[in-house]
Amino acid sequence: MGQYSILAKYYDALMSGTDYAKWADFYEKCFDKYGASVKKIVDIGCGTGSITTELAARGYAMTGVDISAEMLALAERKAEARGARVRYAEQDMVCLDTGAEADAVICSFDGINYLTETADVRACFSSVAATLAQGGLFIFDVSSPFKFKNILGDNAFVYELDDMFLSWQCFFSEKRGVCDYYLTFFEKDGSAWQRYDETQRQRAYSTRTLEKIIKEAGMSPVAKFSDIDFSPVKDDGDRIFFVCRKD
Repeated sequence: MGQYSILAKYYDALMSGTDYAKWADFYEKCFDKYGASVKKIVDIGCGTGSITTELAARGYAMTGVDISAEMLALAERKAEARGARVRYAEQDMVCLDTGAEADAVICSFDGINYLTETADVRACFSSVAATLAQGGLFIFDVSSPFKFKNILGDNAFVYELDDMFLSWQCFFSEKRGVCDYYLTFFEKDGSAWQRYDETQRQRAYSTRTLEKIIKEAGMSPVAKFSDIDFSPVKDDGDRIFFVCRKD
């Protein structure tokens, strides 16, 4: 099975504590605060489409992009169940091409960290800039270097649902800035349990590196936050949110 094939199935259950409405509120406040008239939004790394669908329900013309067919299948069903109109595309965010101009591009839940080569981040940001209208906003968050070193580290995390048990083992190389994840799923199948394994990788990026790439892509970093409550960036924060504007 490919990457995300099992995780996609349980992703929403594992993220059940997330308030997607508050995330959508954050994006709307950014649109108002930084002067963008937003009607069309591209959500890259949209996963199962929870934020995509929420914003579509609020009247935005949404395009959701993800590399995982399994995630997109769930996203399409979610939009249909809510009566939301969303256009989904199976694409790699490194070579984003939606065929239309957008007023904003968003990327939630550390999707950029899955780009483990600096060249891929450059390509992604350049394609985002090409997609944005003049003055459009690019809003994304990353897991901070502090999180990789002090929270993920070489730690293991366990998740248990009624029909699934997951062991999530992390191995972080501070020298390379790379964190490898080994996911072992035990899925209940009648009276027996089936084991499945997936691997994923993320990379830590410094604020300085990301801001340099943002500028190289023809955008300006206009704000940074540590959370969707607009709190300032902290040295021991686990996330960093960036708001960028196309020059």
